[in-house]
Amino acid sequence: MAELFVLPVMNGILPYPDGGPVRGLFLDPYTSALLNVVGEEGELFLAPYSYDTGQLFPVGVVASLDEVWTEEMFLADKITRTTGLFGQLTGLGRGKAAGFYLEKGFLRARNVLPLDLRAARSKDFPVIEGAGWQAQGGFTEMRSPLDLRVTIYGNDVATGEPVEIQANLGGLVQPEQAHTLEHSIIRSLQQYGLCTQKTLATSLKRETEELKESIELAYRYQRPEFFGVTSSGSCGNPLSNLAQFHLVEELVERLNEGSSLFESLEEARRRTLSKLASELELSTQRGLRSLQGLKKGMLHDDTVLGQNLLKRVLSRFPFSPWE
Repeated sequence: MAELFVLPVMNGILPYPDGGPVRGLFLDPYTSALLNVVGEEGELFLAPYSYDTGQLFPVGVVASLDEVWTEEMFLADKITRTTGLFGQLTGLGRGKAAGFYLEKGFLRARNVLPLDLRAARSKDFPVIEGAGWQAQGGFTEMRSPLDLRVTIYGNDVATGEPVEIQANLGGLVQPEQAHTLEHSIIRSLQQYGLCTQKTLATSLKRETEELKESIELAYRYQRPEFFGVTSSGSCGNPLSNLAQFHLVEELVERLNEGSSLFESLEEARRRTLSKLASELELSTQRGLRSLQGLKKGMLHDDTVLGQNLLKRVLSRFPFSPWE
């Protein structure tokens, strides 16, 4: 067992546990102070932070701090020059902390034990490894009831090379469920650095809630560009795609008529919402519109899936993009 300093991971980027390096820029005062305390060749516990739960996830990656250096750089305005603190970390293995506590202003992980996710998967505990790569998006191909391909793509964090995982969920779930599972697996990988039955169930619930919220917000504030936007990204679906198409079409038409940009945009938004309701036969009644928009417009499903089914879904995916 080990007590390690904790580096919270807010962007989902974890080094590959078995020796993969990752470089990062650290601008916040906490991390700068932490790296100075740990020192080169010191060890850290990289703990993913989940925005859905508002907590650090106890399963992370133990890493060594290989190198720390500073470089001059420009901020986003491309005018302001500053000094940035950079560091390189190398994964030493997966670990699970018994808990977290504060010590002299720094987070510490209590009783970090080694965790073999690959062995857990072989013992009927399906899991997708999210360390070493960053899931960025995905798509679902609905070829036939028995050929339902879900692809999740991203980048290797060490090389930047594109990687992906894919599974055929045909005969297991409906197309709308597969589409929702695609989004939820991406969400889980981004927030927890892995995907298990438990994290997938949590992500499924929150993803469908946010998709419904995007529909309600779009109608309430007359903003069709809100359709399908969640914290895991933007969803490609008939409702979102048509909204973008009609919004641009209507905006150009209003501008050509001589209306101001503000007037043209507001009118384009109103007309777009009206067209979408007519073309997709969607209700504008509050409550019903979010459910119809989710199922008919976005081709998603909010059915609560059982643990056994989630287990079978995960077992069809490879352990990692490198399998």
